[in-house]
Amino acid sequence: MVQVQGSQIAASVGAATGLVAMGVGSTTDRTGLAISGSALLIVSAMILCVQAVLRAIRDTAAERAALIEERELAVAAQAGVAGERERLRAEFERIRRAARDLLNRERDTQRQALEAERFVIQRKAVLVGIEMALSGTLDELPDPPTGLLVPFPSRQSDDAEARAASDD
Repeated sequence: MVQVQGSQIAASVGAATGLVAMGVGSTTDRTGLAISGSALLIVSAMILCVQAVLRAIRDTAAERAALIEERELAVAAQAGVAGERERLRAEFERIRRAARDLLNRERDTQRQALEAERFVIQRKAVLVGIEMALSGTLDELPDPPTGLLVPFPSRQSDDAEARAASDD
């Protein structure tokens, strides 16, 4: 395509200068040959520049398409991470609630076992007290259980004894 355009340019340059073209790309005068060669160089350089610009435009379009694709992948990854974060948060809350419920059940089981042992010990103590009272080794029956494993003396009775001692 470039050769055809070059020969056409050479013929038109020869016609404009009054020189007769003898064949494809050749003239009878050296001036016409120089002009046609220069014209061919200029046209070839222009074609190369246009091709370079077109390549640059194509490269820019390809880079732009790659950047758009990369951005779409990043947005999709962010959405996936957000979804995964919510899923993990929900799973963590579910596990935390299950652990809390299990801990409460274990505490209740421990409390029931402790109450059962306390009842057994308290029952045995009451039976020993009744036997001691019936055998005469104990003057009176103990007070009914207060619900504590070991009954502690109250402060009111200590204060009453201290006042009685100070009055004497």
